[in-house]
Amino acid sequence: MPFSVAASNPHSEPQVKALAYLKELEASTAFNLATKGNKTTIYTMPPPSTHEGNMPITKGQCVLQKDFTLDQVLDSLRNADSRKKWDSRFEGLEVVEAYNENKDEVLIYSLQHGQWPIISGRDFVLTMKKVKESESKGYIVQTSVVDERKKEVKGRVRGHIYIAGWIVEKTEEGWLLTYISHVNPMNLPATLLNLIATETPACVGTFVSFLEKNGPVAADN
Repeated sequence: MPFSVAASNPHSEPQVKALAYLKELEASTAFNLATKGNKTTIYTMPPPSTHEGNMPITKGQCVLQKDFTLDQVLDSLRNADSRKKWDSRFEGLEVVEAYNENKDEVLIYSLQHGQWPIISGRDFVLTMKKVKESESKGYIVQTSVVDERKKEVKGRVRGHIYIAGWIVEKTEEGWLLTYISHVNPMNLPATLLNLIATETPACVGTFVSFLEKNGPVAADN
């Protein structure tokens, strides 16, 4: 669906803070190993008392051993149709507005599946940005914002994402992909929180498997 390109991002300040928070978590040694599979390793960390919500901060890592470019990997992460194939909790998204001609900084409205009829689906209003630090390292940064164009709707619970960030870095083994998530999904039972805490970072492995099988895809435009 076509969307407008605005002159500037009204949510640039939270975006800058989110990137700083992602880099802080990237450097943290406080993560604890949760599970280690053949391809994917998952870590968790208790949430800080300074943030609302009791869902653990999660980190998933996996190596992509394909000769793709950094842009191809980062852009594949920004394709909503393909994400439905590698992220089981993802329901869909709408790009509300872009903030440059490359459309690598956008405002999105994202939907997450619930568990009908017990748990309502969640929705999120996010500013998202692709950040390339070099040809060998880049980030996808997402954080929640308030925007009057996307008010809360009946039948959905508005969650809050402190950070949902991808780090893609070239190593000797290939592209190391790291997905770090700190989310307050609002009012979920502890059993479901624990399930989501393992499912969420595991999508780094399913994304890598998708790319290995299907090749890179273009970002939403």
